[in-house]
Amino acid sequence: MHDVLIGDKRSSLEKWAKKSKVNLDLAKALEMAIKEPEEAPYLLERIIGSFSRLKKGGKKETRNALLRVQIHCSINSSSDPIKVSKQLFVAQILEKLLFGSNLLLGEEIELEEHPARKRRKKR
Repeated sequence: MHDVLIGDKRSSLEKWAKKSKVNLDLAKALEMAIKEPEEAPYLLERIIGSFSRLKKGGKKETRNALLRVQIHCSINSSSDPIKVSKQLFVAQILEKLLFGSNLLLGEEIELEEHPARKRRKKR
């Protein structure tokens, strides 16, 4: 599952973490939570603590990783339906917990409005 999480079939979790500016502890905790969904509740403090220390780029890469897992689980739901549904659930919950919304479920996120749009509305 780590290849889906990192978005590369040939790289390692360590290389992805370094390149993506995601600390290795968070990367390993995410991988374990997805790989073994029953372990996710025990990893929450570790995931939240590590995530809170990330800079913007690392947070973006973390969300992309969770999105990849959700897409993978949705596509491969027939392979092992019970495990895949648990993995999907964990990825969705982690995204909502860390980011406040879930993009694939169509939940809106608050974005800064572009200044040009603000001017047009005032006219």
